[in-house]
Formats: sequence, C-alpha cells, structure tokens
Amino acid sequence: MQRLRRIYLLLLSGFLLTLVASCKKDQATIQTLPFPQPVGTGVTVTLHPESAGSKIPESFLGFSYEISALTDSSFLSVNDAVLLQLYKNLGNGYIRVGGNSSDELVWTGGPRTSGTGKDSLTTTDIDGFSAFARATGWPVLFGLNLGEYNVSKAVNEAGYVAGSLQGSLSAFQIGNEADLFHDNGLRASSYNYAEFRQEWENYFNAVRAVQPSAPFAGPDVADNQAWIDSFSMEEHTKVGLIDGHFYRAGPASSPSIVYQTILAPDAGLTTYLTTFLNESESYSLGFRISECNSVYDGGKTGVSNVFASALWALDYMWTVASARGQGINFHGGTGGAYSPVVRSSGVWSARPEYYAMLAFKEGAQGSLVPADAGFGSLNASAYASINNGIEFLTLINKDVQPIAFTVLPGINASQVQVMRLTAPSYTDQDSVSFSNAQVDAGGNFTPGTPENYGGGSSFIVNVPAGNAAVVIIR
Repeated sequence: MQRLRRIYLLLLSGFLLTLVASCKKDQATIQTLPFPQPVGTGVTVTLHPESAGSKIPESFLGFSYEISALTDSSFLSVNDAVLLQLYKNLGNGYIRVGGNSSDELVWTGGPRTSGTGKDSLTTTDIDGFSAFARATGWPVLFGLNLGEYNVSKAVNEAGYVAGSLQGSLSAFQIGNEADLFHDNGLRASSYNYAEFRQEWENYFNAVRAVQPSAPFAGPDVADNQAWIDSFSMEEHTKVGLIDGHFYRAGPASSPSIVYQTILAPDAGLTTYLTTFLNESESYSLGFRISECNSVYDGGKTGVSNVFASALWALDYMWTVASARGQGINFHGGTGGAYSPVVRSSGVWSARPEYYAMLAFKEGAQGSLVPADAGFGSLNASAYASINNGIEFLTLINKDVQPIAFTVLPGINASQVQVMRLTAPSYTDQDSVSFSNAQVDAGGNFTPGTPENYGGGSSFIVNVPAGNAAVVIIR
C-alpha cells in the first residue's frame, strides 16, 4: 500500500511540475510589454465611442467572379477544401458572379455535354456553383445576361438559378456595366439610360411574373453616377440593394500607373460613395460595391499583386464602411494580378489583398466609432469600431516615413493588443503577413501572438512606413 502511495505521489508531483511549467510558458506567451517610445512623426488619434454610429455588416467582405468561371467544374468546386477554408477564414461574406462574361455567355437551359463550348452557360455549371455557394454559407448576387437581350432566356435562367441556389440567392443583377454597353459593342453608340431602364424593367416584370418574390439589385454600373441617381429614384421599390463598381485606376496597360498611384489620396472615391449614400438613405436601401479592385482590366503586375495593394485595399474597405456601405466584392479569382487568392497549377495561394481582408475582419467589429486625427500632409488613415465594450482601431501608414500614433482611447483601457499587417517593402509579394502569421498550404490561417501591453489613458503605437496595425483596446 505504501508503495502504491509513493507511486501516486510521484505521479502527482510530476503532473504539478508539468502544470507549473505550462503556466510559466503561457505567461511568457502573453507577457505584457512596456509601451514603446515614439518613433517617427507624431500624430494623436482620439476615439469617441460615445458617438458610435451604424453597425458594420458582418457580411461586408466579398469576392466577385466572371460568370465564365462557372464553366470550369474544378473552380468554385464544393470539393475544393483549400478554397473553402480561405472563405472560412474571413467569416461571413457575399459571392457575386457576373462581369463582362455574364453578358456574353449564352444560357442553354440544359446540361453541359462534350460538345458544349465555353461560350455557353449550362445547368451543370449552375448546379456545381450552387453546391459550392451553399458550402460557404455566403449569399450570392447573380448577373443575368442583358447583353444578348433575350427576355425568355433570362426568365428561364433566373428560374433555374433560383431553384438551384435556393436560400443562397441574395439578388439578381440585370446586365453588367450597362453604362458601357455603347463602348463594348453590345449596343449602339446612342444607347442611354432610358433604353437601359426599359430593358431592365422588361426583364424584371417577366421574371417576377413567374417568380413573384424574386429579389433584385441594381443598377450594377461601372461608374456613372447619373445612372445611379436615376435608377434609385425610379426603381427603388423593385430592388433590395443599390450597387455599382469601383476601380482605383486603369487600364492595366497604362505605363503611368505605379504602386504609388493606388496609394495616393482619392477624392473621386469620396464623391462616388457620397452619391451612393445619398441615394440609399433617400430610399431606405443599403448599397454595395459589387465589383471592385485596384486596377481594371485584370490588375497590373507590380501594383495589384504587391504589398501596396494590401494597404490600398484595407484603406478602401474602411472608406466604404465609413460611408455606411454594406460591403465590397473584390473581382478576380481566375487569374489577373488583382486576384486576392489565386490558383496556379492546382495550388492556391493568398495574395497581399487577402491579408488586408483578414486585417479588416479583425478590426471592423461592431459599430463605427469616430477616430479624430490630424494627419496634415501625411498619407495615413485611422478608423475605429466598438463591439461589446472593446475598441478596435486600425492605423494605416501609406507614407514614406514612420508615424508614432498617440492613442487616446474612449474607454478605461486595461489591456492593449497590436496585430500588424506588414511586409519588407511596398513591392513585396511573398512575405506579407498579418499578426505574425501567413496562410498555409491548406488555406488555414491562425493569427500569431499579438503584441500585448498594459492599459492607460493614452499610449503609443509606432507604425513604420508602408505598414498597418490593428489595435484592440480592452
């Protein structure tokens, strides 16, 4: 009996030693650091949670694809575990399928056969995509072909898509960038908004005659603010969402576009978002940028696929959120320099823009909070939100010099954590990370240990040139 007791005591002693060692390791992992001394130009950021505004939608993030991507059965496949994981990392979001090809591919109304060309869209394509969409749990914006202008085909296509997607269908869009139809050969040079509206209504009425509750969004224009104004005024009772597109620059072939181009302040975006906000508030509708990215025509190598694009994307998403937009859908996926994630030789990899999406997801929680800062001539931004009493502050330094942010939180801070979006340079492609972590080969992303600090009525966060940080204040 005494021998058994000694064995028991030895085992208990070993367990306690292991437990103590484990606790010491955990304490080392979450060791509280002293706040750093300021490095760089000083900027004070003051948070005002008492003036918290609208809630940031949990489904703000999104991807946009050409509808031609659906003709490749291996792409957007329910069997693609890596791509599904890349979606899962981002939480909730929206999938939009449309693009120029939505006005070019011909709906067959039947299954894909060995003789079906890539210029056709089939029931097989829709069913494969629907299985993928349901697996992600993300609702879908689906573009109907207005380029061909065939009402009966559109009714048939809409009926099949709705039945296949079931609860995953968020809304139909009619035509992609119809304000450019006169430029791309789909309509005569005289094509105008009045003609588009009549065609849109013909589609809408015909689909609704068969599907009385079919959801719609519009006008899905390239950038024509006059069309947004007119459509919102005349069709707001028929849609649940106002939407349009945005690209920071283009075309990709322009030699004048460099990475500094997309990092420069963009007054045009502010004006564009003001148009959306005014119209959406006038008619109690939300708005979404259903297709967007850095440089149109596929993105530009050295601009859209480097770390500068992550800083642009993070600032852009926050700008849309601050204008009370419902979300964005980054276009790409099947290739092009601007795709947030890309598949090469069957292997998926995350590009810089994807890391910006991870950073936005972490920092954009709950309701918008004013973050007052005087940047002067510095090219930098500060955005904030609050959720369950926790403040989230995103600091973006697009300048060529470091910035020392003095943060005045709006709560009694007892703990501060900093998660950084970083890379060695603006033009880096492969060493981008968020919170000291990268996406692995299986598509998984696990944030590394953040910088942990104590609390205080104010504190310093240093952000080097060409970096960003998400600050969590408890």
